[in-house]
Amino acid sequence: MPAKIETIPGSAPNILGEGALWDKTSGCLWWVDIKGNALFRFDVEVPKLRSWPTPEWITRVIPTGRDGHLIGTLSNSFCRINAVNTRLEIEPIYSLDHGETRFNDGALDPQGEYWAGTMPMSEDEPVGKWMRLGMDGQVDVLDTPGFTVTNGPAFDAKNRLVYLTDSVARCIYRATFDPERGIRELIKWRCFNSEEGCPDGMEIGPDGLLWIAFWDGGCLRALNDRGVVTRRVDLPVIRPTSVSFRSESILYVTSAAFGTKQDGMQGMTLQVMLDG
Repeated sequence: MPAKIETIPGSAPNILGEGALWDKTSGCLWWVDIKGNALFRFDVEVPKLRSWPTPEWITRVIPTGRDGHLIGTLSNSFCRINAVNTRLEIEPIYSLDHGETRFNDGALDPQGEYWAGTMPMSEDEPVGKWMRLGMDGQVDVLDTPGFTVTNGPAFDAKNRLVYLTDSVARCIYRATFDPERGIRELIKWRCFNSEEGCPDGMEIGPDGLLWIAFWDGGCLRALNDRGVVTRRVDLPVIRPTSVSFRSESILYVTSAAFGTKQDGMQGMTLQVMLDG
């Protein structure tokens, strides 16, 4: 049975929607529009959509466990974000030292430390790095090759694995998660051709599969630990950018409108019900 797909009530197309993340503590979905300078929260039970303008590009937010209190990345900084009131309160923690690169995607590792990737503003040189913000506020640069457009990471806590994507290279790397060093035994795990699209945001689903949004691929693909595609979900958007599970059968997908022919769907944030 095909998936049932709906848009988030009250939402509009995003220029570059990204960073979908289900907050099970507060029962809401968070996401950002990087190039639209906006943060969004959708409370499912009400239902209610809220949004906040941001002073610069916001690339990712992660709930901290306190309602409305987030950790995240703006274009050039790790920061704490208070989204309780109508106006955001932003407290920088660590800033990049030059303007030629910016933060992109990120996620918490099994220890609760925040990993974020950087990428060149030009999106054409493999100079991006992976950085880890520790619980003590210390920032480490992880030992990886240069990335052009960083996406992920996705953590398979059960098997102590971490997946990192370079979307421009259309390749996913895999490594053993090391609590001290961050990663070890990094390998180029799975690459895709141009017809398949570019792997973008990803998450380990409740089924243990690696679910990936494919930019210019118009779909989600779920891969097992051998890199075999076991499921594909076609979407009404050409450039899906991230995926986050609410339950075993419900997930959310962000998308980008820029560079597409607008038909009312491109750039929308979607709710996907896998059981139809």
